[in-house]
Amino acid sequence: MPGKICINCGYDPSRPGVRPSGRPAAQKPPNQEAKPDPLAAIRHMLPTRKSKAKQKDKAAVEPTTPPPPLPQGSKLQQASVSVTTQFAFEGQHIAGYAGLVAATVVLRLGEPDELLPAGVDMQRLSGGPIGARLHKAIDLAIADLKTEAIERGGNGVVGARLEVLPAQGSLAIVTLIGTAVVLE
Repeated sequence: MPGKICINCGYDPSRPGVRPSGRPAAQKPPNQEAKPDPLAAIRHMLPTRKSKAKQKDKAAVEPTTPPPPLPQGSKLQQASVSVTTQFAFEGQHIAGYAGLVAATVVLRLGEPDELLPAGVDMQRLSGGPIGARLHKAIDLAIADLKTEAIERGGNGVVGARLEVLPAQGSLAIVTLIGTAVVLE
């Protein structure tokens, strides 16, 4: 897989001249470009290791601002990626597998009183403002899944599975997992 160390033979793509068997690697074609770092646009937002005292001081001084929206792949490219819960696309041949793809979105469902008001034992979440937020999170997860499939060289995702799990307070984690494939 691009950018990953092979668990079978130990090949490290960051060191293309070094082979686990001791043989030199085959030469790359001269017109091949290096892939851009997919995290480059958001690397500044990733946490760095600091002491807890410094983090508390920083939080007290700096006002919290929402992070900028994450960059998405081209809508045209995403539209060309098919996603199914099945393990094949009817009438299409899977020429190869590009690897496991996953997308995770955290969403705030609302205040606990919105989820289950006092005296209510059950509430339908698919309708109303909570359902709209949930559908938006699922759409975002699908877009992220398609973008990752494109980055891995696939043009389809099979075996897609959706999970919505509760998190701390009124947060939920939406996870979408599938296998990127190359369709003919």
